[in-house]
Amino acid sequence: MKDKVIMEISEKKARIRELWQLCFHDDEQFVDLLFGHLYRDENALCFEERGVLTSALQMLPYRMTYGESVLEVSYISGAATRPEYRNRGLMGRLLRESFETMRSRAIPLSALIPAEPWLYGYYATKGYAPVFFRRESHFTAVHRFEGAGYRRVVPSLDRLYSFFDAQMRRRPCCMLHARNDFEVICGDNRLDGGEVIALADEAGELSALAFAVPYDDGTRVKELLAVDDQAREAALHEVERTFPGLPVTVALPPDSGEGVLQRMGMMRIVDVPAMLSTVAQNHPSLQVVVRVSDPLLPANNGVYRIADGACGRVEADTCDFDVDVAELALLVFGDSRQDSLVDFPAMPPYMSLMLD
Repeated sequence: MKDKVIMEISEKKARIRELWQLCFHDDEQFVDLLFGHLYRDENALCFEERGVLTSALQMLPYRMTYGESVLEVSYISGAATRPEYRNRGLMGRLLRESFETMRSRAIPLSALIPAEPWLYGYYATKGYAPVFFRRESHFTAVHRFEGAGYRRVVPSLDRLYSFFDAQMRRRPCCMLHARNDFEVICGDNRLDGGEVIALADEAGELSALAFAVPYDDGTRVKELLAVDDQAREAALHEVERTFPGLPVTVALPPDSGEGVLQRMGMMRIVDVPAMLSTVAQNHPSLQVVVRVSDPLLPANNGVYRIADGACGRVEADTCDFDVDVAELALLVFGDSRQDSLVDFPAMPPYMSLMLD
């Protein structure tokens, strides 16, 4: 019989950290950042068997823009099972418990980035859908960017975060980072030998921010935020100056239209009525009936009518869409292969700097 762990908070944290390192083998300084700044006991779930911590995950709190709304999102981090206890259904039980916890906290969405490609199939069985994509734009080492009119600055962390948060919120469907998370992101960037590059215009106003990290074969810009195209160009010019002679790869949102589209993460709708109500509020002209099935969360099962900016359960024999909860996520957030083929206002989400 596997019983839920009951232990002192400090012991629980230490044992979850030990399991993390057993499974992921991360740099100790990086793990210090995570467990020193982001770990919270109330967001950690785990199981033990005969005194052995067998499986654990963390539910990190995030928020996400969705049109004019901001939604609560629980990001699954550090989902791990001790090797000798795998293939026993422990992680499936933990995930289901996490969904119930999210619902009790009025969190309608869960996101994650699978650690290995084969895990996309595993998480699909838990109701997750691959809706997070990014584009990658590549520039050779001989490419030259224009940087006139801007200068590099070192603003206070408060000022830097204020600019960062404001620019992230400009995106219509984007994961946001809290202040403490932002500090960890900057620390992780430094550990990787990278730089957080901030530029100001001639009036001294912050205009661009780039998170750049050098690798053996080039420089990767993990996030690039700018007030306009000219400031964006100047930020890349400064990246080029900081890491000379290297090709540059820039990660961009999927709707940027540049570069190659790549899969990067998954979303699960944990509270269907809450999510569809948000869809209705942001698309007041939408008129549609959706039947949803959710094997893991029966409370989500039902037929929903979206009309006149509101959503409610109805009794109906016919519907416009008959989907399971993963297919619903593809409808709401878009599928790179089919979002233009269905009559539903999909809003592609984006996330970056998730410490994956």
